[in-house]
Amino acid sequence: MEQVMKHYGNAILAVIVLLALGAILVAALGSDGYIAQEFKSALTGFFSSMNGLRS
Repeated sequence: MEQVMKHYGNAILAVIVLLALGAILVAALGSDGYIAQEFKSALTGFFSSMNGLRS
């Protein structure tokens, strides 16, 4: 077990951190609160601007 942690410890830690950040993001965007509305607004504005550049 010690050798596994020495070899893969950093990778395992990175996966755990990414999963935790993903869970926080899903929890923040799951509700129809301020964060979710602003995130949707930012994405809509970004893609609208990019579509305007293409025309």
